[in-house]
Formats: sequence, structure tokens, C-alpha cells
Amino acid sequence: MENRIDYKLIRDIFKCQKCKNPESDDFHKYFPDYPAVCFFGDPMTEKGRAKNVFIVGINPSKAEYEGKRPHLEKSPKKALKSQLGYFEEFFKERYRFFREAEKFFEDKEITTKLGIEDNNIWNKVGYLDLVKCVTKSSKNKQWNGLRYSVKKQIKKNCQNYLERQLRLYQPKLIIAYGRDVGEWFGVQDFYNESYNLISNPRRLGIECRVIYVPQRQGKHSRPEVNEIKARIKEFLKNLY
Repeated sequence: MENRIDYKLIRDIFKCQKCKNPESDDFHKYFPDYPAVCFFGDPMTEKGRAKNVFIVGINPSKAEYEGKRPHLEKSPKKALKSQLGYFEEFFKERYRFFREAEKFFEDKEITTKLGIEDNNIWNKVGYLDLVKCVTKSSKNKQWNGLRYSVKKQIKKNCQNYLERQLRLYQPKLIIAYGRDVGEWFGVQDFYNESYNLISNPRRLGIECRVIYVPQRQGKHSRPEVNEIKARIKEFLKNLY
């Protein structure tokens, strides 16, 4: 494990107490006692190279740690292993959130160019979150129940870890999933949902393109899914 290029970054994420420290402006009350989530599934391929395509969401859900069969381990010694092997063990039991994201890649041209096999996009697509920890609000809600000022401070505390990950993994394409994430990347037209491709997001110093995708409470419409697929195919024509 120590030979991974992201080993030090993983350790830093797990050790972070910027929000959970009881002296940090009372922010600790917004965080259940769960380990941070560095990623869902391994961001590296079997050949030890980072994946070319990443989806970036806002933060993990408490559902990952609760229920009759939790998907992630609370034990610090097992937490990383459960995150790396997330899609290997739970591909058939993955949450609707991930199943919805998979629809954007369900196209023969896309799967062929990315080398996706057995309909498991997560062998070729990585997943990261902007905020690495599960959050909660006073109304027993999670991210959406937090005040805007609280969200802003949490993103500020945590964003350096995503920036470091992106500079390290050097993705070629990012799917920015949801309004908070689209805003963070600086997608120019995310308010009118034009799905524009942008270059060099946030001046991270990487050659990358970003597609903004609005998050829905239910399913994305067929026209939305087709538009996102078209943007991905547009990008892949230039990459391969």
C-alpha cells in the first residue's frame, strides 16, 4: 500500500480534523463519527495508472455506514480497503445514485473507447467527492439540510484534498455532479444546465475538461442522459 502514488494524500485525508475538532467553530456537530471517504473504488487501474475519467460528487452518505449490511467499514484499519474495493464487492448492490451515474456511459461507442467490460464502468471511471466526510444537519438531514454558510466553510476546509487528488491523478475528463460541485469547478453556464465542456478547471494546472451534470431527486430524463452522452462522446473523439 505504501507504494501507491497517493499513499501520503490518503493518510492526510484520514488524519484531517479541520471540521471535526471540537474547537473549530462548533463545526464538529455536523459530522457523525465515521471515517473520511477518500474515494469510491480504486482511482487507479490494474496497471497502476490513474483512470482518465472521474465523476466528482459532493460528499458521501451516512447510508454507506449504516443498515444491515454497511458498504463501508468504520474501523480505521479496514476503512481504506472497503473504499478501494467498493465496486468489486457491492457492484450488484450499489445505491441508486451510482446506478444513475452509470447511465451516462451506457453507449457502445463510449464503452468501446474507454475499454469498459462486463458493463462495469467503474473499472475505467473513478469517483471522488469534494467533501470527504459524511455530514448531518439538525433536522437529521445530510448535506442539503445545512445552511449555505456552513456548506461554504466545509467546502473551504476540504477542497485542498480534491485539488491534490486531481493534480495527482491528472484526469482527462471530469463529470461534475450536482450544483455545488459545478459551482466549485467554475462551470460558466451551470445555472442554465448547458452541459458545456470547460478547460483547465479552477486553474488546477492540469489539462482537463469538465461536464456539468445536474443532480436530480429522481431519475434524469432521457433527453438529459442523451445530451450528457453526446458530450462524453464529443470529448472521447479528441482523446482517442
